[in-house]
Amino acid sequence: MMKKAVVTGANGFIGRYFVKELVAGGYHLVAVVKNGQENIVCFEGIPDVEIVYCDLDHIETLPEFIPYDVSGSVFYHFAWAGSSGRGRGDYALQFECAKGAVKAAVAAKKMGCSRIVAAGSITQLMYRDYLCQDACTPEITACYAVGKMAAEAMMKCVCTELGLDLCWTYISNFYGEDDPTENFINFLVDSYARGETPMLTSAEQLADFMYVSDVAKAIKTVGEHGRSNTSYYIGYGEPKSLRWYIETIQKKIAPGIESGIGKKALHGFGIDFEKIDYKKLSRETGFQPEISFETGIEWVINKRMHDFMQKGCRK
Repeated sequence: MMKKAVVTGANGFIGRYFVKELVAGGYHLVAVVKNGQENIVCFEGIPDVEIVYCDLDHIETLPEFIPYDVSGSVFYHFAWAGSSGRGRGDYALQFECAKGAVKAAVAAKKMGCSRIVAAGSITQLMYRDYLCQDACTPEITACYAVGKMAAEAMMKCVCTELGLDLCWTYISNFYGEDDPTENFINFLVDSYARGETPMLTSAEQLADFMYVSDVAKAIKTVGEHGRSNTSYYIGYGEPKSLRWYIETIQKKIAPGIESGIGKKALHGFGIDFEKIDYKKLSRETGFQPEISFETGIEWVINKRMHDFMQKGCRK
């Protein structure tokens, strides 16, 4: 019998890789996207994918549009607006996304799904203890982390009441060669490609950058083998100083210019990896990543340098 799954936010950056990962694993899946104006070219040529349109504001109506019986399947919830840029500080938007995640769990139960796996963020772990401190001064973008925290807590309550398995994932810093955002990796690559020295902090804080295809594999593993009502950190599990990542990229692109490390003060704080069980996923499910940072960053550099040269030629 063919395995089935439901995936919201299926045309997002992680979602696109995740759909391919599920299909490669023998799944027939329902890919849920916001509306007919969304770009779905990423699904062209991929078999066993049924596209359904349903935005997060009306996710409770999703069972009405599912084309076949998905009872017993896993529901993967990626849909979340404002996950980067200014949207992270839009508290009203983050509140709605948290509410949408809870409604997604209710919809999953109504469709007979056996489990829901939700995409959380490492920022939850960054702010979890800090926000409980007296006189803390979080920046407005912390609303994104708070929205994810609220979604996780409420989904635990609702899923327990519904009798629906919940697995939550804390996704670490991720990157990929076709990431459309101006994330930190893309910012560094573009700066060094232009011969510019970026303004960076001392970069002593720890980080864990994981290639997006490994993120997809890890989340699939959680859906298949994770323990019920358990949260998993999604990352390589070998955090390194941010300085190491910066210098690795700089040496590959522009070894003759300054890295930019130490040119501005650090505002905020880093992630305390000592408080994270970042080996739980591999210990409990046997998951092992496949793409080293050295390999993944070569792919990103080659792609962005090619695009950079193409733009230069067009000018």
